[in-house]
Order: sequence, then structure tokens, then C-alpha cells
Amino acid sequence: MDLYFYYVDSEYIEYLKQIERRERGFTCVPNVSYSNRKKFVFGAVLRIQSHDYFVPVSSYSKKQQDVILMKDKKTSKVLGSLRFTYMIPVPRVCCRKMDINSLGDVHSIAHVSKELAFCRRNRDKIFRQAEKTYKRVTEKADEALVRNSCDFQLLENACAEYNKATSP
Repeated sequence: MDLYFYYVDSEYIEYLKQIERRERGFTCVPNVSYSNRKKFVFGAVLRIQSHDYFVPVSSYSKKQQDVILMKDKKTSKVLGSLRFTYMIPVPRVCCRKMDINSLGDVHSIAHVSKELAFCRRNRDKIFRQAEKTYKRVTEKADEALVRNSCDFQLLENACAEYNKATSP
């Protein structure tokens, strides 16, 4: 699978949200559908056993330990961010590669192209951050971090169950 931006099937996202709500009483699985657009993810940034992880691309612009700010190469202006506490395991059948040129207006195409270029230039840093965040959350290094992150191991189990249920 290419290092690219992908849309994740909204039914799969709702499935993960239900699992996490049932087990935790809340969910950190990110929304992917908004009234005026669909949110996309970058990946795969991490592979745990047979699970590919994708990290959501966000307009969030505050620097934090588990966030990488994507910056324009020429101006250093923040374009958006990658929020690793919200990364999720996604079966390949639930991913659809984004066609950047179909975004419509020239501004959106240019902006998203810059975000993707940043991600490709910084792939090693992104992979290291994904691994680091995964480890800190699964080893419960910080209670606040765990509470404000997806439950990666729970979602891996849910992903495996989803694969079983949808495989021919």
C-alpha cells in the first residue's frame, strides 16, 4: 500500500466507535464524515502484527508530544497535523485512496498536496512517532495520555473480528 492519504469507510469507523464506547464508555476514534467534507488519514504509519495503522490528518495546530505539525516547506506555515493518539488499525478493504485532484478548488488541491509532500519527506520521523505513541499508550506510561488516546489493543481485536466477519 502506498504512503498516501486515504478515506476510511464510515461504517467501519462507526463499528470501532461502538466497540470503544461499549468498553470504555467513550471513544477517541476520530470522526471521518462532516457536513461539508470527509476527513482523511495518512498511512500506513505502523504495522502491529497484521494490522496497518493510519493516522488522521487534522487542522489542529497546537504542538504537543504526540502530534506532528505539518509545515509548508517554503514558508514554515503550519498546514495541519498528524494526531497519533487517534491513529487506528484499518483493514485494507476499508481504505480508499484519495484522489487529490478531485477536491475541486485549486486552493484545496495545493494545500493537500503540500500536506502529502510533508508526510513523504518526513516518513521516518512519522514512523518513529507512531511507534513511540503506540508504545507509550499500550504500556500505560501516562494515565492522561491513555485516557485521551484510542485503545489500540481493543481496536486491534475489533479490527480482527471485523476482518473475520467480512471475509468471504
